Amino acid sequence: MGEDVMQTEESGAKVLVKPLPKILDDLDEHIRSAILASREAQESARLAARAAADAIAAAKDSKENGERVAQEAKRQAEEALAKAEEALVKAVIKRISQSEWVITAIVLILALVFGAVFLAVALVEAL
Repeated sequence: MGEDVMQTEESGAKVLVKPLPKILDDLDEHIRSAILASREAQESARLAARAAADAIAAAKDSKENGERVAQEAKRQAEEALAKAEEALVKAVIKRISQSEWVITAIVLILALVFGAVFLAVALVEAL
């Protein structure tokens, strides 16, 4: 049997050379370490799930806020466009009104000139 132990030692199996209480203690230590690692992994998984849920909620809030901001910006842009259109229409109407007065004044002046010329011709012929 001594040769069997020696052969297993050379091949790397230390189980046959350790006393049973030491083997059981090592096994118990490994089990405790595995249980602790399992608990830590479960806690990490819970924290990760909570973080993911928080991230999803924050993303939804950001999306809703972004949509609200975009709608408000669109409304303000539409209002600004309407005001610009109104100002343009007023400016065009004002120019047309001013141009009409200028044209009307020119027509009146020309009418007076033609009237004066006509009257002068009529007076010259009458004399």
